[in-house]
Amino acid sequence: MYHRLQVTISASRSRGGGQGEGEDTTMVSGGPLRHQTFCFTCVLGLYGCRWRQQVDPNEKRWVERIWFVVMLMAVGFVSFWMYFWLVVWNDADDFNWWIYQQTGKWVNWYWVILAATSTAFGYAVFLLLLAAIHVCFEIPVYLHWLHKILVVLLLCGCTACVVLIQQLWLDGFRLAWLSLQMTGPWLHLGAVGLMTVCSWVIAGQWAQVRTLALQIFWFVFYLGVMGGLYVAPLFITSPCFITVDQQPQKPKIGGHRGAPMLAPENTLLSFQTAIDNNATMIETDVQISIDGVPFLMHDGDLRRTTNIAEVFPNRVNDNAATFNISELKRLNAGKWFLQTDPFGTVGGMSARRRALIANQSVGTFQDFLQLANKYNVRVIFDLYPPPRGHPFHKNFANYTLNFVLNSGLPQSSVVWLTGTDRLNIMRRAPFLKQGVRDKMSPSFMKKSSLTVLDLDYRRFSQGDYSLYSKNNISTVTYIVHSNWLFSYLWCSGADTVVSNGVNLVRNLNSPVWRMNPFHYRVLWITTDVLSGVCIIVCFLVQRRRKACRRNHVENVRLETIEEESFPSHDNPRRRLLSDNPADVMEEEEDEGLGSASLGGTLAFDMDLPVVQHEEVAVEL
Repeated sequence: MYHRLQVTISASRSRGGGQGEGEDTTMVSGGPLRHQTFCFTCVLGLYGCRWRQQVDPNEKRWVERIWFVVMLMAVGFVSFWMYFWLVVWNDADDFNWWIYQQTGKWVNWYWVILAATSTAFGYAVFLLLLAAIHVCFEIPVYLHWLHKILVVLLLCGCTACVVLIQQLWLDGFRLAWLSLQMTGPWLHLGAVGLMTVCSWVIAGQWAQVRTLALQIFWFVFYLGVMGGLYVAPLFITSPCFITVDQQPQKPKIGGHRGAPMLAPENTLLSFQTAIDNNATMIETDVQISIDGVPFLMHDGDLRRTTNIAEVFPNRVNDNAATFNISELKRLNAGKWFLQTDPFGTVGGMSARRRALIANQSVGTFQDFLQLANKYNVRVIFDLYPPPRGHPFHKNFANYTLNFVLNSGLPQSSVVWLTGTDRLNIMRRAPFLKQGVRDKMSPSFMKKSSLTVLDLDYRRFSQGDYSLYSKNNISTVTYIVHSNWLFSYLWCSGADTVVSNGVNLVRNLNSPVWRMNPFHYRVLWITTDVLSGVCIIVCFLVQRRRKACRRNHVENVRLETIEEESFPSHDNPRRRLLSDNPADVMEEEEDEGLGSASLGGTLAFDMDLPVVQHEEVAVEL
């Protein structure tokens, strides 16, 4: 096996002037360089804009090492940012809603940010791959100034965004932290595997450190990092570390405002779609019109989910409860869904489905109850009090209860969340499921005859579900449509999970993963042991390899080449391989070439055995 030795010699000789008679000046660039292929040229050019392999003696290598560290930091930050936006997809609607409240305009900002983050992540990983190729082939790392600017912008931008989102949308970071209970075991295995694979290159760089103290320092530092990874599972907990016998039943599925991924929220079509996708509970929001008809609407106004700007342009910002039912029925409640495509699902719908969506109107509470009674599903709803001056401002709760009692729907199928005039409500309808949205102790809830706890999933801790279940209190948690989060709640023992994407979780027959705790410990210890053995072997082999390379250096004596272009009898290999190159030079001078002041450049390749000629020292 041979390496290609690439040598470039620039020579000039001046007799009787300049630097002194007979004094030679020779520059040698290059070294044990690989044969440059097209792919290799692309790697050099794309990373440092150097389209041929070369060494600049004026380069400050320590500066490039600092930039390499900066690039690693940027890759780390953008990787975390990418992970964050992937796991918070479950709450993308909440994020868009928060921005809508600030700007008054509905845009799917989540997908915009995810696209930008994906682009930045791809660029950072591409740079890291190019740098890894440089390090693997022992090529000096030189990052082009344009890449340096982009890396700094990437690092500063990600840092600023993390701080900004943490201040404005803390719920997103709570979800990301929660996700580690599902992804932590696999992130740990991936990190150990990646560091083990990189140990060969790391050991190679470590073996080149000439100071023993520095070698010991970097070796201990690397072992410290790996030791932290090896013991990380001690701090990883997950409800999915259970046996088959311990796995709870699959939670019941509730449709949040129906099935808003497949139909406009709070429309009869949305609720029908949720029921068709096996939802056993449907959730809605109820307001009372100025003429006393409860209708379905989440927002305080009608801008987002209707075409009020076309029908009532002068009342765009009016409270929804100030309209009468005939005015509400004039509004279209479906076209906004086709125009904004809030969940990115419109593109896959048929023309018939789109026409059905475009024909939706504002639904009434009475129609909602009749639909639930027809399919025997449970209902849960938020009842919003009308504004001051409204005819039903004071008795809205008892007034709405009349519609529930007259619908024919069994009281046991209704979860009543409104706390207003609760004692009177309980007296009139003793079989209603009384629920709350404030976390209370099980004992207090039993004392108050409260049987349902309806909370955001972030407010439940891992052991809460079993605690409330033991006290005969049902738990309803919202809003979940990511498979990993649904699986987390499944393993935790949630009773009912309310989702925007009932179509996504209906066919989930088991958690995305579940593992016996003993099996995970075996996997963890086995992985750590194999990784440790591989790392030790890599360091020993690289240290031995570098020592052998230093002990087998062969000195090649090169004399100055005096001619700018060689005649046919002049053979560079003859000079290089001759036992006495000076004799060859004298022979050429005797032929009439020695009296001139000449300069030139010689470039040639040699095939040298790897073991004996991997490093070549040039002696002048």
